[in-house]
Amino acid sequence: MPHTSVRYASIHEAQPRDAGLMPILRLVLDNMAEGVCVAGPDGRIITANPAAEAVFGPLTGAAFDTLFGPRLRLADGTTPCPPTSWPMGRAIRGGVMERESLYLAPPPGGSGVWLRVNARPLMENGFSVGGVLVFRDITQVKAAEDRMAWLAHFDPLTGFPNRVQFHQALERAMATVRRSGGGLSLLLLDFDGFKEVNDQFGHAAGDELLAGIARRLREALSDAVLGPIVTAARLGGDEFAILVEERDGGEVTDLLDRMARVTADPFPLGGVRHRVSVSIGIARHPDHGNGVEELMRMADLAMYRAKEQGGGTVCRYDPAMMAATVERARLRSLLAGALERGEFHLVYQPLTEAAGGRPVGVEALLRWNPAGGAPVPPSTFIPLCEDSGLILPIGRWVLETACRQLRRWQEEGHGELEFAVNLSPRQLRDPALVDNVCGALAATGIEPSRLVLEVTEGLLIEDMAFSRQVLTRLKELGVRLALDDFGTGYSSLSYLNNLPFDILKMDGSFTRNLGDAGRENASGQAVARAIIGLARSLSMTLVAEGVETPEQLAWLAANGCTLIQGYLLGRPEAPQAAAATLDRLAAEHARRQKERGDFVI
Repeated sequence: MPHTSVRYASIHEAQPRDAGLMPILRLVLDNMAEGVCVAGPDGRIITANPAAEAVFGPLTGAAFDTLFGPRLRLADGTTPCPPTSWPMGRAIRGGVMERESLYLAPPPGGSGVWLRVNARPLMENGFSVGGVLVFRDITQVKAAEDRMAWLAHFDPLTGFPNRVQFHQALERAMATVRRSGGGLSLLLLDFDGFKEVNDQFGHAAGDELLAGIARRLREALSDAVLGPIVTAARLGGDEFAILVEERDGGEVTDLLDRMARVTADPFPLGGVRHRVSVSIGIARHPDHGNGVEELMRMADLAMYRAKEQGGGTVCRYDPAMMAATVERARLRSLLAGALERGEFHLVYQPLTEAAGGRPVGVEALLRWNPAGGAPVPPSTFIPLCEDSGLILPIGRWVLETACRQLRRWQEEGHGELEFAVNLSPRQLRDPALVDNVCGALAATGIEPSRLVLEVTEGLLIEDMAFSRQVLTRLKELGVRLALDDFGTGYSSLSYLNNLPFDILKMDGSFTRNLGDAGRENASGQAVARAIIGLARSLSMTLVAEGVETPEQLAWLAANGCTLIQGYLLGRPEAPQAAAATLDRLAAEHARRQKERGDFVI
């Protein structure tokens, strides 16, 4: 066999075919936002751009993996990256790294950095002659994601676990006692008089009261003697929950004594002392429920019975407490023919630009007035529609009615508005959804880009792959997609990156205290800025919900929010009144333009 000699060319000897390209390539590297490092076969850096040296310091001639490999951590931020996965050496050996998140631990006296890393070998004649590392500093994005992850499981006002985490803890506790025997008691707490504080003194005072309640609750539950406590949480509004494992039978009595101490003294609010009481409903597992939702429902019935008795009382669940269940059954029966009887109607709430006030569209909202009865809140009847499947024909009616109304407004000269319609979980799973949307648009001649379909975060978690498939098909029609109530659920960057959303709607709970100079709200403002920055980085339109004051509007406009929605602009109204509101907003926008000397077209 003849002897064959192979020479491995050094990357140092490589020259571009057109030497005139070298200055251009250098200019491109120097102006890239991503860091770029190029190493020879020995792993030493031949060249690095300014973005890379801004993170790592001077690099030319340095052995990258030797210097920085020991400081690299995997995506959990703590596990050391094994030497076989150090990016430059891996690339030189012919490996590839695609969009991996790595943490660069801080040097003494320094700070750590999160990186999204791509690494590839430099190949010549089938052999690796070096490696190239391209990375982006994602520290701020990671911080925003971590904050969103925390918000998915904790209440930002009180620091208590939220409903999501509490349900998970309750499920685990039930599984434990099923194996070991014994029981659990679930206490739901509703603080009487909270709504009056909000109405009389404003939401800032309401938040101050909730924070004070949370502090006292935490103190009451921190006693080491109180061992059986499983968890406590804020479920929403002024409603809290406590789960206690029963061991000697006296745990609930002890806990109720502690709750009495929480409200024994008045709470200071704005220079006055405000006294509140607490209504407590108690349900026991396994006596009153074997599942999370069932036990929560029974405790809820007991809590509402306590409030009906005048508040400030404790009520244990009794099987006779089924009046609310009976009422739901009555409403479900009425809903069965409500669409045919014409009992539904739509109201419309405007959206405007945050910076200029120009009206850009409306959100269509469903209302139900049963014949001969009082209006039923959407929070009551929509879950019943969802459970019964009636939401499918009702949802089709909403879509078709909203399209026809937009067409009428266009014919009346109200401009090129967009309109938003909410999709329920069952609608998203409906195989006919895409055809229904197509049919409504075709029947009215509405441009697909004028339709915004809103979904909530909870819909996406149930089946991410299916959600992606349906949303992609809707997107292919030309409609726009909005993620509603962002920040109140699971809040993960994964589905923002992987699903085709155009619009992010920030929940009104993050808007409430923006621009409020009367209280410290740095944390709330930081979260709102993070959400605004997240939307901007993902090239998504941000809508702030729940805007009620000029101060909130001014803060949002100054911080780069795109669109706003809330009572400051207009309440949900019937078509004629909504059209008048849109005309008023357009006139105010034109007047402001004229006052600034802008051309009004």
